Amino acid sequence: MFVPPVMLLFGVSAWLFTTDIENAAVLTRQSEMLSLNQSKSVFEQLLQGAMHDLMYIAAVDDLRQFAIPSERDRYSELLELDFKSMVEEKGQFDQIRYLNADGKEVVRVNYRNGMGVIVPDAELQDKSGRYYFTETMSKDRDEVFVSPLDLNVEHGEIEMPFKPMIRLATPVFDASGNKRGMVIINYLADKLIDLLDQGLSPSGSQMLLNEEGYWLKAEIKADEWGFMFQDKKEIKMSNRYADAWKQISSGDSGQFTTADGLFSYATVEPEKLLDKLDLGKEAGNSVVAGAIHWKLVRFITDAELDRPAITLGKRYIAVNVILVLILGVVALLLSRAKLFKIDAQQQLHEKEERISEIVNSAFDAIITINERGVIETFNPAACEMFGYHVDEIIGEKVNMLMTSPDREYHDLHILNYIDTGVGKFVGKPGRVTGVKSDGTPIQIEICIGAKQIMDHWLFTAICRQYQEEQRQVDTGSN
Repeated sequence: MFVPPVMLLFGVSAWLFTTDIENAAVLTRQSEMLSLNQSKSVFEQLLQGAMHDLMYIAAVDDLRQFAIPSERDRYSELLELDFKSMVEEKGQFDQIRYLNADGKEVVRVNYRNGMGVIVPDAELQDKSGRYYFTETMSKDRDEVFVSPLDLNVEHGEIEMPFKPMIRLATPVFDASGNKRGMVIINYLADKLIDLLDQGLSPSGSQMLLNEEGYWLKAEIKADEWGFMFQDKKEIKMSNRYADAWKQISSGDSGQFTTADGLFSYATVEPEKLLDKLDLGKEAGNSVVAGAIHWKLVRFITDAELDRPAITLGKRYIAVNVILVLILGVVALLLSRAKLFKIDAQQQLHEKEERISEIVNSAFDAIITINERGVIETFNPAACEMFGYHVDEIIGEKVNMLMTSPDREYHDLHILNYIDTGVGKFVGKPGRVTGVKSDGTPIQIEICIGAKQIMDHWLFTAICRQYQEEQRQVDTGSN
């Protein structure tokens, strides 16, 4: 009574546990991809917005006029005010600069403490030797150069505190279509990086890597910007998670599991963002220089993946222990009840056997019938009195042992007693004439007992041959 339900409980629990774990794993994967795609969407929107601002600045009439040397003095102050207004409004541009065709800074506005600061002419620098000047000046109209995301360097030293930076630049053309120089935005990328922590999934960690596998945002702060420091050149994903980096570096997006845990990744490609801007030209005409791209990666360790299973397993164990205890108590009670019932049945059986022995050994004939007058028991003394074998008489109507008119009215006597409680021989002795199996009449002294058992009636008749007649029979036989 205990083992089968416990086995069923364990079987159902195992099935439910497995199903819950599988569902939890699916939800974790979906949540991770949702968080990743949300981060990518925000990242791309901010970067695309900076590109849009760059193209807007390059198309401003003040800049186009300023690009003409003869008009420079006239438009210089207007362009400085335009740049100053832009950096103050956006709050994410560290610098906006205009470089002429020779690479010389002509106008530069810095963003400092929430204000745009116009740099004096004496502090403007020659940038003709910088990679971004060469790259940008080789581009055509509506083409954009996007630099790698790195830390800002001033006077050969990494600026402290770290200032993540992306440089966006595009050539500037005058009204006649002549390339006059370039405009460049130094975009503060700290906001881009900080937003990566705002994913929907609370588990796991968010990472940002460049195309070489160096961390721009990492699980461990000290692992970031390894390519900027000579003593950290080996700190990159390909050295720590080699198998994972092989898959991430060779695909655009996906999700997979390694021995380290669950990785979800997506690629941000600036060259695909400019095509989405509405610049009044045919789609596909804009190209972002270089092969710059970044990898957004979410990572959950094996231990974190197993945590829901462990927590859920503890709950199932606790519930199963309680249910097993309950089943044990119930099984114990039912077992005791069953044993009591078996014992009671055994005692009843023994009692019935004793009663049967008494009835069968009785000198008097004992007959029991039900409320329909059907014979249910017929002891040996009755068989001898009426000349019937027990198999011949059980199940027959008792009125076959009577003479008329008692035979015809016997069923009515039974019904009358059941309705009124009054019977001719019930509870008191009397004398009737019976009929033997061979038709011989016999005088019988009879006393009937009636008992209602639930909704049924049982009538017991104790009969003996009339003593006077019995003496005559005995005398005649002598």
